Amino acid sequence: MVTSSEVLEVIVISMRDAFLAVTVFVAAMVLLFSWLQYITAGKFVYVIRANTRWQPVIGALMGITPGCGGAIVMMPMYARGYVTYGTVIATLIATLGDAAFVLIGAAVTDSSFIAPVIAVHVISFIVGIFWGYLVDVMNITPSNPLGKFGPTFEDNNLSRNTHESKNEVSREVFDDLGREDENGWGYFLLHQGYTIWWVVTALGLIFAVLLLVWTAQDAEFVLEIDYNPLTLHGFITWIGLIGSSLSVILYISQRNWIGDDTEASIGDKLYSMRETMIHSASETAFVTFWVMSAYLIFEFSMLFSGMAEADLARYGDGFIAVIIASIIGLIPGCGPQIIAITAYTKDVISFPALAANAISQDGDALFPLLVRHRAASLWATVHTTIPALLVGIGLMVFDITF
Repeated sequence: MVTSSEVLEVIVISMRDAFLAVTVFVAAMVLLFSWLQYITAGKFVYVIRANTRWQPVIGALMGITPGCGGAIVMMPMYARGYVTYGTVIATLIATLGDAAFVLIGAAVTDSSFIAPVIAVHVISFIVGIFWGYLVDVMNITPSNPLGKFGPTFEDNNLSRNTHESKNEVSREVFDDLGREDENGWGYFLLHQGYTIWWVVTALGLIFAVLLLVWTAQDAEFVLEIDYNPLTLHGFITWIGLIGSSLSVILYISQRNWIGDDTEASIGDKLYSMRETMIHSASETAFVTFWVMSAYLIFEFSMLFSGMAEADLARYGDGFIAVIIASIIGLIPGCGPQIIAITAYTKDVISFPALAANAISQDGDALFPLLVRHRAASLWATVHTTIPALLVGIGLMVFDITF
């Protein structure tokens, strides 16, 4: 019989651990990569368009960047005919979206995840490049690649439009991204409350690092649940609870339930350092919500079923797991993908299933492609799922794991 105290304990531990073990490290990485995108905004657009031969490689590089920003920027470039359809496919295959932050965060706190992190990114990158070039070489593209949004790639290629300057090309793409609507309670809540969230997160990062040090010094160190804020354990617990609660509030304010990054938010980030800080908080809050959801799902599954993690892991190893992971990748947005990646960090699914999901998922980048060209987006899901199944099953058959 499950008691209310056991349920409360699961909720508290899930909220605390999601914030201290994942959120604070993800926040630092999100801010770093968002800052890099901000200072390099505009410099890569012209380079991509000017190097047609290398576009799938550059697209895969954009996609493999943690988060969805790099992949989202590629969609208006395709809509304007600046890049090939194979470049889009390479980008979508390579991207792990916001789920990459969860995997990298796991490697930061546990060195055993370093090899899987490197391996899954390298695999996604190589498969993305290969499949992207294959699509272009075989001329596999929607019959009307740009729909009503513009001419064909060949008619708008850089070689025929050399009169456009680097700044003009970049401005066209960034203008396509749009800007956020400044009306509404969600916008106000996010833009006024992000500073409080950053303060709590900075404090949480300090204690998260200290916990790593304490654990390294004492292998038996366990963070106990204590509700007394005057004790060290109690104070740390409350930091985790407050941080997760603030993250949920920011998540709700976005009203983007399975996807975080939008064209508008990316456009804002590329033009303002303040917006970069705001949307770094927003993106991290999104990751926190889905990681916390994954923790609650796993913990309650074990609590109410009586199973152990080893029992759950048996269901995540085999052909079915690879197929399910690939199917989850079909869902647009990063939310379900974060649950899949978290399942790997909890030893619930195997590395082949992880690789299959990483290749199949498109993150938030599929949304702007879906708006601009439905046929292209639907075909893109096919071109990311096929190699996901092939690679996932191949890794499993040859017993390749990390």
